[in-house]
Amino acid sequence: MELLNQYVQQFNALADEFRLKILLYLYLHGEQCVCEICDYFKIGQSNISYHLKVLCEANLLQKRQVAVWNYYSLNKSSNMYPLLTNLLQKIKVKD
Repeated sequence: MELLNQYVQQFNALADEFRLKILLYLYLHGEQCVCEICDYFKIGQSNISYHLKVLCEANLLQKRQVAVWNYYSLNKSSNMYPLLTNLLQKIKVKD
């Protein structure tokens, strides 16, 4: 049941269009500072931080802290990474 709960959390995180856009941005640009993500989407840090937290808790993102800055990237060790990159590649090709 633990694996099932993990999948539920991951799919819930992926069910939000804005979070998918964040994942696509990180897929295309690699690791990014939260400030760069905010600048790209032109949204305040508290809003972005909420979505990044949901993605991290779902084990879809990795967070690395350097001084006061947090850097985010796709979690390549996630069980969802192959599915996620396949999905993001298809989105990239269509856009």
